[in-house]
Amino acid sequence: MPQDHRATFVASPVQSDIIPRVKPQQILWIGCSDSSYQETNVLDLPPDEMMVHRNIGNMIIDGDMSVETTVKHAVTNLKVNHIVVCGHYGCGIVRATTREGLQGPWLSKLDSLHSKHQHNIGDLPAPQRDRVFVELNVLDQLRALKRFPEIATAMKTQALKLHAFVFDRNTGEASRLIETY
Repeated sequence: MPQDHRATFVASPVQSDIIPRVKPQQILWIGCSDSSYQETNVLDLPPDEMMVHRNIGNMIIDGDMSVETTVKHAVTNLKVNHIVVCGHYGCGIVRATTREGLQGPWLSKLDSLHSKHQHNIGDLPAPQRDRVFVELNVLDQLRALKRFPEIATAMKTQALKLHAFVFDRNTGEASRLIETY
């Protein structure tokens, strides 16, 4: 019998007040390039209060100068209080079933993640497997962020908080993923 795919995390609805308003650009939002700005609306903040970085599959790849520079600037110079990694269901990049056209470190990272969780998601119907894979990818990217020395320091000294969200375009709502180990 396959293990419950949610055994290591829970999903709860994102309330618009989850991040209290303190200062402008207090949030770094890392989202997917094939998404839309609609998902940032779940926090009910004006766009100028967030620094938004979009890339393929909202992925944190070692050596990706764009994401590394953005994260370091947001944490070190802007001193953001929150970083949100937000994936979305129906992602054309992050799929458990196929990843055609993707290559290099992005493909390797997703293939590795898929192999790691195949025993938990392999027997799920394809649409559900893809949804769970999006969730697993967001959590994996959150763990990758924690390896940045600047983030580890800021979590201790600036009370930086990291958040994992998944946006559902069909409902217009997001869920917060919380690892339970």
